Amino acid sequence: MKRSNLYPLYFLVIVISFCSTPQVIVEHSEYENFNLQEYTTFSFMEVDQSETEVPVFAQAIDFLKQEITTQMTARGLSEDPAAGELKINLGLVIENKEQTRETNLATDPFMYSGQRNYTWKSEEVVVNRYKEGTLTMHLVDSETNAAVWIGTISDIIPTKQEKKQAAIEVAVSSLFEKLDSVNNSTLQQ
Repeated sequence: MKRSNLYPLYFLVIVISFCSTPQVIVEHSEYENFNLQEYTTFSFMEVDQSETEVPVFAQAIDFLKQEITTQMTARGLSEDPAAGELKINLGLVIENKEQTRETNLATDPFMYSGQRNYTWKSEEVVVNRYKEGTLTMHLVDSETNAAVWIGTISDIIPTKQEKKQAAIEVAVSSLFEKLDSVNNSTLQQ
């Protein structure tokens, strides 16, 4: 097999892994009775982190708040920064990650070290470096100060600044789709 024939296959695997839909994780047993329609107002809890001094991080938080406000307003809630019935606590973690592959005889040649001496060993090589972001959204009842719904989503963060806002929109939309599915099952009961 020619070495050049394998590169499109690696490229396809990388593209598929980057194009996958982010998965929202919610512990259904704990929050299955949550009903968003029981609330009329919401507010955001303060983000208390040193990273808010970094302009890119602060901009991401602002994009998140804008998109969440749009989604909440679309569901009939209004923002009341002073006394929202439902408080929104955001957690954002960004990790540097590496995508690796294992070398093999078909794609990685033997290493020659002098006359008729050659070696080959299998090893992990880095093929890509990227950042993965995890967003956790806690909806907290202001009266009881207890979480009534928690959703978490993780996805790869685009490198280009202009694509980051679109990625945030997709992530928040996915969280609210999951929230809607919980609300729809609650309303049918």
